[in-house]
Amino acid sequence: MPELFKPMFIPPVDAPAVVALANTLLPVLGQTLYNVRDIHVGPEAKERLETIRAGRALLCPNHPTEEDPIVMYWLSRNMGMRFNYLAARDAMDGPRGWWMNRLGAYSVIRGGVDREALRATRKLLAELDRKVVIFPEGAVYEHNDALMVFQSGVAQIGFWSVEDLHKAGKKAELPLLPVAIKYRLTDSPRPTIESSLRALEEALGLHAAPKLGQYQRLLRLGDRLLCSMEGYESVKRVEGADLPTRVRAVRQAVTSRVARAIGTEVRTAEPPADQLHHLFNELRAWVGRPPDDASPYEERLYRKKLQVSAPLFEDLQRLANFIMFTGDYVAAEATAERFLEVLGRLEKEVLGEVRHRVPREALVRIAPPIRMEERYDAYRENKRQAVADVTREVEGSIRSMLQELSREATPISLEA
Repeated sequence: MPELFKPMFIPPVDAPAVVALANTLLPVLGQTLYNVRDIHVGPEAKERLETIRAGRALLCPNHPTEEDPIVMYWLSRNMGMRFNYLAARDAMDGPRGWWMNRLGAYSVIRGGVDREALRATRKLLAELDRKVVIFPEGAVYEHNDALMVFQSGVAQIGFWSVEDLHKAGKKAELPLLPVAIKYRLTDSPRPTIESSLRALEEALGLHAAPKLGQYQRLLRLGDRLLCSMEGYESVKRVEGADLPTRVRAVRQAVTSRVARAIGTEVRTAEPPADQLHHLFNELRAWVGRPPDDASPYEERLYRKKLQVSAPLFEDLQRLANFIMFTGDYVAAEATAERFLEVLGRLEKEVLGEVRHRVPREALVRIAPPIRMEERYDAYRENKRQAVADVTREVEGSIRSMLQELSREATPISLEA
């Protein structure tokens, strides 16, 4: 949810001593704080990173979890490279934000045009020849086997940076590397799944059902939570309706109500996750940001808008916690990773946080770089089309790598 940030923009900080300390502590911190034991980088990925060692680059990973920036930092550490990271402004406060900033992160306010963030990114690429990590989905999706529609801003920044290089009389080379991150469990998930199911059943008032398998218990939990959401949203349950139909009715009720409140429309032609992502951005844009020289009165008005938007953000977040529970996400590809993804969303909604922890490792793959300078002539002829083409190519490359990595997932029996 947007806040009245002070300062509104946090620039990147170079802190070699902090980086050296973090590099030393990372394996321990990765496991204890972020539940990531290690990262595994394919040999082709290492070779492709070597090609950008001496110059600037854009790195564009998928964004399934909050831990992805740690994985990218781990990658930079292992390769002996320095990355900068474009991070949401709300993640840059407190001790965690202090560390992130000194490890190369700088802020962007999502949902609108953040000119300071754009200027900083172009300076890092075209003037300072840095390697910048930007997540083109624009938000954490919490699906490790699927993607949201990619935002076009990354490709646009790439072309603007090529323009800046030309104007500065520098060699206009800018590779854009699509990066796929896939998490794989390293321990047995069954004890953790059982513990999570019991905690959720107790919180939702469901009696123990020892004869039901874990997947049937998951479906029972989903049904109970859906009944509660139907009541909260005053959605009349159609007799005999299946789970996907009921989920769709609740989703439509929530998104329509939020869209009406801020004077926008739901993009019904898009997939559910992308509809939700668009609404989050529209709501952030509706809240906006106060003028840089805001008076006390203007600040009070802005705070009032923040108060109005807070329950709307909560409703969208509640929907995000449940949107993946369609009844077939786990069944379509029965893996322990998918099972735990759904459990995590239910835990976040019912218990307020994700409580389960099964040690994981991150698999990292990198596609051949897209040379932005080679697309520049096409960009000058048709800017919109060139940006769309690069965005689609990045998304397609990452989707293909994730499909290949799906073979590394942990199979699970839904009958147990």
